[in-house]
Amino acid sequence: MSKTGKFSTHHVPDTGVWYDPGETVRLDESRSGAQIVKDPKGDYEVFSCRQATEYKGGPALLRIGLRKGSSRVPTEAVPLSSLYDA
Repeated sequence: MSKTGKFSTHHVPDTGVWYDPGETVRLDESRSGAQIVKDPKGDYEVFSCRQATEYKGGPALLRIGLRKGSSRVPTEAVPLSSLYDA
């Protein structure tokens, strides 16, 4: 895993689950590694997903780029009048 600022890259086993850019996920980290789970309430947004072809041998890996925060639209509308002082 590589983290810089609000962006991070994770290498996870390729189990046939693909992550689309813009998809919201959560990151479950433990001593044995990281697991990326599709979760609409997650804290991360996928910005890239590809096979990690730079590694030879061993199990196939996915290289997944995550961004802290997501592009989710707020569920409650904020009235414009609340943005200005009366």
